[in-house]
Amino acid sequence: MIRIFVLSVAVYVAIAAEVKDFKDCGSVSGKIDTLDIRPCPSFPCQFPKGKNVTVSITMTANAKLTEAKTVVHGIIDGINTPFPINQPDACQDMTCPVDSGSEVTYTNSIFVREVFPKIRLVVKWEIQDQSGQDFICFEVPAEITD
Repeated sequence: MIRIFVLSVAVYVAIAAEVKDFKDCGSVSGKIDTLDIRPCPSFPCQFPKGKNVTVSITMTANAKLTEAKTVVHGIIDGINTPFPINQPDACQDMTCPVDSGSEVTYTNSIFVREVFPKIRLVVKWEIQDQSGQDFICFEVPAEITD
């Protein structure tokens, strides 16, 4: 039983490492402290069809956040293509409100649908504040795979 636990932890660590080389694409009222994407052991992130991709962000607020919305796009040849989000209310994925100077952790998953084409793209993930401004925004290279 202990071997199964150790193996599970080893597999988790192998596929879930902190992403350090993400691009901040316009965070305005928040700062990304850490970013974890599962699965994404290296770039481009490999997002297999029929599986969930989980994003966990620890961030610090530079202004008060009372409402938040998740917006995700795939950038393909420079064209922003919306990714469907089952639950766009980001306050369901973190504690709201967030006071200025406070740290908060956000965790959300996206299902990679079987109908998505196999393609390389840039994933743009935004959490927008109550005024529609980017609280945080990051981009990472990715590839949708079978």
